Amino acid sequence: METMRAAVFEKAGSFILKDVPVPKIEREDQILLEVNAVSICGTDLHITADPPGYDAKPGTILGHELVGTVVETGAAATHLKPGDRVVVNPNNYCGVCAFCRKNLPNLCLHIEPLGIEFDGAFAKYCVVSGKVAYKISPHVPDEVAACAEPLACAINGVRKVNVLPGENAVVIGGGPIGLMIVMLLKASGVRDCYLLETAPFRLKFARKLGIAKVIDPREQDAPAIVAEETGIGADYVFDVTGSQVVPAIKMARKGGRVVLFGVNGKAVSQVLQKEITTKEIAVLGTWLANATFPEAVRVLETGAVDLASLITDVIPLEEVHKGLAKLARGEAVKVVVKP
Repeated sequence: METMRAAVFEKAGSFILKDVPVPKIEREDQILLEVNAVSICGTDLHITADPPGYDAKPGTILGHELVGTVVETGAAATHLKPGDRVVVNPNNYCGVCAFCRKNLPNLCLHIEPLGIEFDGAFAKYCVVSGKVAYKISPHVPDEVAACAEPLACAINGVRKVNVLPGENAVVIGGGPIGLMIVMLLKASGVRDCYLLETAPFRLKFARKLGIAKVIDPREQDAPAIVAEETGIGADYVFDVTGSQVVPAIKMARKGGRVVLFGVNGKAVSQVLQKEITTKEIAVLGTWLANATFPEAVRVLETGAVDLASLITDVIPLEEVHKGLAKLARGEAVKVVVKP
């Protein structure tokens, strides 16, 4: 039996590198990929934390932000052929449940999350459904193509608001998703963008990028700065941390919009509902990617945003523990693994 090295989730706080069987196609809609690159997601950090901030199935190979090359295709995956290079939506949807039929596959009742409940991409090979694989130009570097999934999620969040040139926005959280959202907002015509972050490395990194006015809310009064400089408050506020809905509502102008992106299962907030009502603020949730992978591929192929600037580390699979630890310490932004 042919084997491969893989990063396998064992239990809370524990994942190991070990040899496992090379996966095989089991359904005619599936494809076998050789993984070119896979980036580490914040979800991977939450899964491997103790106690975990996100539940995964023990025995599962982690990793879901990937680019790979098609090795073999099932009989029904006729739109792809061996040698095609693809990025993958790691949340395979059934296509027939009530939410899929409402064109909300990201809310599918039978979703199959790669690298969480189904074997993922921290390995040499990975099997996925062909319907969630999207061809991408060979001119996009592997490290950048591996960021297609978080970019598609960021695009889904930005699409929740109708961005108009000259408006302003606040993004709370300077991790990869927060920085991607800033880049997308700037590319869409947002004039002034404020980025809130507290981790020293990420503060310095974001300021060096020069794409937003970076604020450390521990040292500065962010709502006061936004109110004074905009005159009325932010047109849009994106909370990418999963815990900052209260300051997000405070910084939004009357008639503004708050988009809640981050997920923090332990965060509980007390919101003054009157503030939402009397300011006529729209509070919107956004979850995963909904039909935004083609847009993400197009953004990467055209170079509309510079995702290469967010990649701080490229490491082999044998160093995946070090990569996760570095991210947990807030000493990296985007870490890409090459199995």
